[in-house]
Amino acid sequence: MTEHSVVLLVFPAVIAVLAILIYVVGRSHIYALVAAYEDRLTLQQILANTEKIERSLQDQRRVLYDAHKRISSVSKGVSKPAL
Repeated sequence: MTEHSVVLLVFPAVIAVLAILIYVVGRSHIYALVAAYEDRLTLQQILANTEKIERSLQDQRRVLYDAHKRISSVSKGVSKPAL
C-alpha cells in the first residue's frame, strides 16, 4: 500500500468519527436547552404561585389592619371601670 491509499482509507474514518462527535455534542446541547427551558417553566410557575400567596397575605394584612383600627378607636372611647 502506498501512502496515498492509506490516506484514502483513513480519511473517511476520520470524517466518520468527527461526524459522530458533532452529532453527540449537538444532541447533548439540545438536551441541555430543553432542560433549561423546562427549568424556566417550573420557575415561572413557582413565581406565579408566590405572587398569589403574597397578594393573599397583603389582603389579609389590610383586613387585620382595618379591624385593628376599628377596635382600637372603639376601645379608646370606652372608659375603664374603677376599682
